[in-house]
Amino acid sequence: MSDSLVLLDTKDRVATITINNAEKRNPLNVPTVEALINALQAADADDEVLVIVLTGAGDRAFCAGGDLKAGADGSPFTGDISQPGHFVIGLFSLMEKCNKPIIGRINGHAMGGGAGLACACDIAVMVNTAKIATPEVKIGLFPMMIMPQMMKVIPRRRLLEMYITGEPWTAEQALEYGIVNYVTEPGALDEKVNELTSLITTRSPSAVRLGKYSYHAMQDMTIEQQFRFAETMLPRIAMTQDAREGFSAFVEKRVPHWTGR
Repeated sequence: MSDSLVLLDTKDRVATITINNAEKRNPLNVPTVEALINALQAADADDEVLVIVLTGAGDRAFCAGGDLKAGADGSPFTGDISQPGHFVIGLFSLMEKCNKPIIGRINGHAMGGGAGLACACDIAVMVNTAKIATPEVKIGLFPMMIMPQMMKVIPRRRLLEMYITGEPWTAEQALEYGIVNYVTEPGALDEKVNELTSLITTRSPSAVRLGKYSYHAMQDMTIEQQFRFAETMLPRIAMTQDAREGFSAFVEKRVPHWTGR
């Protein structure tokens, strides 16, 4: 499996998905994105998996972004511009709809599409030696396809500055601007990621699943629509087996035994 574009490893109810091209700094291209989609779908369908960790191979880059190659006319894209759709749309859509929370293990630089990928994760932990940037303007492009995901995470003025200057931000700046949840020393990255996965795997799978679904569903609603949606989801969650078990365990002062139903 070492020559695969993407690796999938499942252990202790955690699925780790790794972009496996450290030599090229883990770029995104059509085959790699298709492999990521397949791995995510497999992890999401696996009832034994409760949380997904997304990372890159090596220690230089989490993801270097789009794998640009000049077309016959010298432009940095190949493909038919008359066809709608872009290959990353399916990936970002799947990450949002995935029933399992996704933790970004940002082990190195996140550039261009890699920055979008980091923002598409539900939680992100970044090493303090890494930087994040959208340098597309430096080659006459603009980060169009990652903009929707990043707009949900980064404050408007900061994001626009990032886009129109193309300058990199440090891990500490990424933390300050809300792009990542935690910043660690390289040697402490896995410890922090494992701490988070250990917490999540002890929580109600059904509550996490329906909670993530509700969170993303309410993103673009008006506040009135959000309240209406929330009042329909609360009784639905309360009717699950996990909710009844959680309440019983609380009353009986014991550890709950989740079924995820």
